Amino acid sequence: MPFPALALMMFFTAQGSLSSFEALSRQAEAARNSKDLVRALDLYRQALRLKPDWEDGLWSAGSIAYDLDRYSECSPIFHQMAEVKPASAPAWTMAGLCDYRLRHYEAALDSFAHVAQLKFDEPPELARSARLHYALLLAKTGRFEEAITSLTELTRVDRKSPETIVAAGIAGLRKPWLPAEVPEGSRELVYKLGDAMASGMEMDYKEADRKFSEVAAQFPAEPNVHFRFGAFLNMQDSDRGIQEIKKALELDPHHVLAMVSLAAIYLKREDPASALAYAERAVGEAPKDFSTHLELGRALLAKEEPAKAAAELETAARLAPQNPDARYSLGTAYLRMGRKADAARELGEFKRLTATK
Repeated sequence: MPFPALALMMFFTAQGSLSSFEALSRQAEAARNSKDLVRALDLYRQALRLKPDWEDGLWSAGSIAYDLDRYSECSPIFHQMAEVKPASAPAWTMAGLCDYRLRHYEAALDSFAHVAQLKFDEPPELARSARLHYALLLAKTGRFEEAITSLTELTRVDRKSPETIVAAGIAGLRKPWLPAEVPEGSRELVYKLGDAMASGMEMDYKEADRKFSEVAAQFPAEPNVHFRFGAFLNMQDSDRGIQEIKKALELDPHHVLAMVSLAAIYLKREDPASALAYAERAVGEAPKDFSTHLELGRALLAKEEPAKAAAELETAARLAPQNPDARYSLGTAYLRMGRKADAARELGEFKRLTATK
C-alpha cells in the first residue's frame, strides 16, 4: 500500500534535515579544527537549530562563544545544555561563568549552587573555578560564612592561591565586594587577612597563628580581624579565641556574629548563663536572623526552660526552614515538654534535611 502524500513529504523532509545537520556538524568541526572560530560558531548554531538537544554541539558552541568573549551568546547556550542534561556540572559551571562575566550575579549564583548540589563532579580545573566563583558570589550577596566554607573546601582540595586568598579576605571582612571592587586603601588588609585565613584552611596552624597575630597588630581597630582570629583560635585554644572575639565585640558592639559565636562557645563550655546573656543580646540586635534565635533557644534548653526554648526555636525554624540544627533543637525542646508528636515531626525533618546534604 503506497505512502500517503503527507507521510512521504514528512519522511523526505526529515531525511533532508538529517542530511543538512550532518553536513553542518562536519563543517563546524572542520572550521573549529582550523581555528576559524567565528565561522565554526555560526555553523554550530545552524546545526543546533536542526537538533537543539545535540550535547556535543551545545558544548562546542558555548565554549567557542566563551573563548571569543561573546558572553551574551554563550550564556543561553550553556543554559540550554543544562536543561538538556541537568546532571551536567560542567554545563552549569560554564553557564555560571558566562553570567558572571555579564554581571548577572543572581543567575550565576544559581548556576553555581546547582554545581554544588552536584558535588562539583567535573574536571578539576572547572571544579576549582566553580568553587572560587561560588564563594565570590556568596560573599557578594552577604553570605559570608557560606563563602568561607566553600573556600575552605576549595583550599583543602586544591591548596591556596592568590585568588582564594583575596576571596577569603573579602569574606573575612564581611564586605559585599568582588575582587575588582576592593578599595585601594583596603587591599593590603584584604590580602593579609585572607592569607592568614588560607593558612588556617590548609591546617597550617602555626603559620596561621603567626599571620593572624601580625595582621591583628597591624590593624588593631578592625573588628573582623579579631573575630576571624578568634574563630581560628577557638579550634586550638578556646580561652584565646574568646579574648579575640570579645575584642571584636568591644570594637563593634553591634557585631551579631561575635555574640552568636560567644553564645555557642559558652554552651560548649557548659556555661549556659554566659551563653544566655550573649544570645539575648544577639536577638535584640538581629531579631530576623535565625541564628540568634537558634542560639537563644539552645541556651534556654541548657537552662532547663524548654517552653521558652521552643518559642525561640520555632522562630528559628520559621526563618530558616531548611536548617537541620533548628529542627533538631526544636524537636529536643518538644520532647522535654512531652509533645511527642511534634518532636517526632521535627526530628523527622532533621533526618530528611541531613540525608540530602
